[in-house]
Amino acid sequence: MTTISREALYDLVWTEPVRTIAQRMGVSDVWLKKCCAKADIPVPDRGYWAKLRADKKVIRQKLPPRSPGMATDVTIGTGPRSYLWPPNPEVVLAAPPPTEPTFVESIEAVAVRVDQSLGKIRFVRDLGSAHSLIRHLLDENALRRLKPSDPPYRLRYSEPLFDSPFERRRLRILNNLFLALIKAGHQPWLGEQARNVGVTVGSQKISFTLDHPRARAQASGRIQTPHEAYETLRLEIPATGDSWADDDSGRIEDRLREIILKLIVAGEIQYRANAHTVYENACRRRAEMERRLAEQRDEADRLAREKVIKAEAEQRKMLLRMAADRRAAQDIRAFVAAAITAFGPKKAEESPVAGWTARALGVADQIDPVGRLQITEDGTSIEKPAAAPETEPESQRR
Repeated sequence: MTTISREALYDLVWTEPVRTIAQRMGVSDVWLKKCCAKADIPVPDRGYWAKLRADKKVIRQKLPPRSPGMATDVTIGTGPRSYLWPPNPEVVLAAPPPTEPTFVESIEAVAVRVDQSLGKIRFVRDLGSAHSLIRHLLDENALRRLKPSDPPYRLRYSEPLFDSPFERRRLRILNNLFLALIKAGHQPWLGEQARNVGVTVGSQKISFTLDHPRARAQASGRIQTPHEAYETLRLEIPATGDSWADDDSGRIEDRLREIILKLIVAGEIQYRANAHTVYENACRRRAEMERRLAEQRDEADRLAREKVIKAEAEQRKMLLRMAADRRAAQDIRAFVAAAITAFGPKKAEESPVAGWTARALGVADQIDPVGRLQITEDGTSIEKPAAAPETEPESQRR
């Protein structure tokens, strides 16, 4: 999976053949072309590179401005994303820091560009050539109307939904909005009873409402509109807070261009807001990882200090024990020397005394740490294990 900016991908496809780039990215050239088309990035026509190699004149198409709501980056390829949990602060901080999103074109300039691209918008009252979403609602409504009414009473949930003048007017307005949005390159969507309404602008879903100002949902899920002034309609875009209603200055049908413009620009506004939210969340996450890393390093330093203190205490304890063993060995040797002196030279040479003397001096040598002392590179002392005392031959024990 590769994520690249729209501008960088445009430069890439006009520097090398698409097939070569696709192989390097691990995708097919058809897939790469679809990604470019989705991002509104032109690619060289067939024969472009052959003409270029033949030194013939070629034309490099310009990169059009980014459409409202379209992402600034293009993701190419698919694959599982691995998430480490808990996150490793060092891995997170090794990535480049988040870059604050900047947009050269102002929202006002985007609105002017969109307005110029809309062209003339006419209100179509006939639903004979309705948008596919509206046509689907009308077909369902017709089926409801054809249901048999033999039972003594007709179930309300099976009654037609769009036979009243109020609902027909709603559908006509939605139909005109959808047709204009499709023409502008954006995909509308529609929910049950035509109440859950919106349009996908680039990568953003923009919802809006078109209903009576005092419409309320019943327990059955049907929308109930007031009987009085049922022709009154209000359209609202929650993402921007813009709204239009039938009043003395005009009806909603007269403001379709303004509404369509606001819906498309709302996609760009929402995209920019989301981009800043993503950046702020990334900054907070990075700050959190820096805090965790600092805590981990402080904890590691604390454990290292404790290890040094413990090692020093062990060294002191070992030195004191070795010094005590050395004194004990010296005491044994002094005691043996005094005993030999007391026995006299002749008796000291006798077998029992000589054997005792050898065993006593062996014990002294065994506990004396001087012969086993070693100094390491870091200046600490270690003691080799004492050798096992030699077993006295059977002949001497007899």
